[in-house]
This record gives sequence, C-alpha cells and structure tokens, in this order.
Amino acid sequence: MRKSRINLTLWVAVFLVVSSPLAGEKISLKISYNTASVNKGDLNTWIDSYNVQWRDLQSEENGQLDGQLNPLKYGPKYEVELRIPLFLGLALNLSGSHFKRMEEGTINYVWNTANMDEKDFIRNEVQGIPIKIGFSYSQVLPFLENLYLFAGVGRHITFFTYKFNRDYDLRDGPYKYNLKVDSSYNSEALGFYATLGVEYDLIKHIAIVVEAEKVWSKADGFKGPLNEELTETNPGEASKISYENYDKASLYFYEYKREESNKYYSAFHGLGKRPDNPEAYPRYPRGITDIKNLRQGELGLSTFAFKIGIRFKF
Repeated sequence: MRKSRINLTLWVAVFLVVSSPLAGEKISLKISYNTASVNKGDLNTWIDSYNVQWRDLQSEENGQLDGQLNPLKYGPKYEVELRIPLFLGLALNLSGSHFKRMEEGTINYVWNTANMDEKDFIRNEVQGIPIKIGFSYSQVLPFLENLYLFAGVGRHITFFTYKFNRDYDLRDGPYKYNLKVDSSYNSEALGFYATLGVEYDLIKHIAIVVEAEKVWSKADGFKGPLNEELTETNPGEASKISYENYDKASLYFYEYKREESNKYYSAFHGLGKRPDNPEAYPRYPRGITDIKNLRQGELGLSTFAFKIGIRFKF
C-alpha cells in the first residue's frame, strides 16, 4: 500500500511537470545547505542500551571492559530543488538529497568470575535518498521590491538502506565460539513537509534563500537478506560450522532481559522469524529470559531544520 502511494505521488509530479506552463516566472534551481538529520530512532536507542548493558555487567561482575559502540551522528547535507511555476505565484517543487553515515566499534570484556573473555565488533551504516514533491506560493513584500515571502507543503519520500555487520568472539576456557552476521535492509518512508522562508534577488537570475522546514516522516517494515555463520570449536574435535541465511529477514525492535540481569535492554535486530519468545533471539551463548514491547524497527526523518541556499533563475 505504501509503495502504491509513493508511485502515485511520483506519477502526479511527472504529469504536473509535463503540463505546466513555461510563461511568466522562470523555472529555477536552488542549492541549499540543509541542517536536517535522521532522528535518534531505534538504531541509536539500541546502541546506547547495548553500551549500558556492558557497563552494568562490569559493575555487577567486576570484569575488565574496554571499548564501546558509537551512535550514528547525522550532520547537515546539501539539497537540490527544481521550482516550476504554475500560475499566480503557485509553483511545483521537486527536490532531492542524499546522506550516508557509518559508525563501528569494538567491545572487549574479560570476565573476573570465569576463565572467559568476549569481543564484539559491530558496524552500522544508514543511507537514504529523501525526495520532496510539493507546492509553494510566493508573494513579493510591499516594502522591498526584491524580497519575497514563500510557503510550501507536500509529500516527503525517503528510500532507506540499513546495513549491519557483526563479528562476535567468545572464549570460555578451551571452548571457542564465533558468530559472523552480514545483513542489509531496505524500506521507504512516506510523510509530509512544510516550509516557510524568504527569498531576496541579489542580481538578475540569482537569489539568496533562507527558510525553516518541518518534516514528519518515519520508515518501518525494513526487509532484506540476512546471513549468519556460527563456528564452535572444542579441543580434540572438528570445528562445527552452521549457517542461517534468509532472503527476506525483517528488522525488529523490542526489549529483553538477560539471564545475568533483572534489567531490560533495547534490541534492534534483523531476524528471519518473529521473536515471540526468548528462543527466537539471534544465536548468542548467553540467553534471554524475557521479551516485551515487540514491534517493527523504525528510522525516521521527523525533524525541524534551517536551510540557506542560492536560487538560479533560468
């Protein structure tokens, strides 16, 4: 249903571009510096909670902890917009941008109460292509001939890709355990945006634009390939290697309680099946005793941003 609405929105935009008059105000191209970013969302919530889980374990068990996972930081990006006049100050606006952020980290933990140590390397990457299709209305201000006030509204579409890689090692005496995870998930967010700004003509064909924008957009239903490789090694035995591969795994967000703690922590994981019970959690040597608040994982662009740019009028 969401993909159908996105396709309909894109076709309407194409129709308006083809049928729009080219007289009067000229078509213009704007390049803006946009401070908008992906909101914290489930991904960084899980990363923060995962770091807390290891710190809690160290506090309870008095082991040696080194390292942490780094939350993703989404900085400003550039945006390109095409404005096509329709009539009497009303225009069709088509814009797009691209962002990509990657963070990785390694956690090393040596147990104090057992001859055991763990190492967990995790890489998270999020990239997206936001596209906006909407209408704007501009009006020259009476007290300054070259100054325009404009407002706009429309649909905000973002095509998301989330990649997750993991390499986890556990050594418990002579026993060794290694879990490798390679996964990639895609989804789309269909939301809305509203903008208000001013535009000042510096010289013929060039204007400065300053505006504020609010976006309401959220993506869920992430799906994609998930590949896991598990290797277990015991002295005197051949290594046992097993695989779990899914062509269409789903991203889930939930809270879980581990066997060594009474506290709940957040999880943001791709799974081949719905984790309705602790046994469905990704393969991991230390189990889970409870799961609650299960839902689809989400990433969003619901944010408020300022933009400054240059408009070229052709």
